[in-house]
Amino acid sequence: MRKLFLVPLAIAAASVAAFAPGASAKSHAPISVVHLTAVKTGLAYNTKTASAKAGRVKIVFTNLSPLHHNVKLEQGEKEFGGTKTIATGATSVILSLKKGVYHFYCSVPGHEDAGMSGSLTVS
Repeated sequence: MRKLFLVPLAIAAASVAAFAPGASAKSHAPISVVHLTAVKTGLAYNTKTASAKAGRVKIVFTNLSPLHHNVKLEQGEKEFGGTKTIATGATSVILSLKKGVYHFYCSVPGHEDAGMSGSLTVS
């Protein structure tokens, strides 16, 4: 017979975080949060411009549409990453960004060309 031990969620989460690969004091640095939303109908975000502080930037993406969308970030030809592609729901990603102007866009074919893009100014 197997015995099950229940551990409170807060203790379990703290234990996992303490032993996560790459965990360091740096992971506790302040994070600038940017919220972007895909509108319910059409191919657009709720804004064409956003801003954040240099360093760790969390992009919180909410998709109100049943169509699949994401948020990708680039500067010139250099890709910096982005969120997962999702239908209705929310997802996020944390990126390390230096000062500058970045282009955000939806990488689903045809969406950026239809205007699903904008600029993120990091200061």
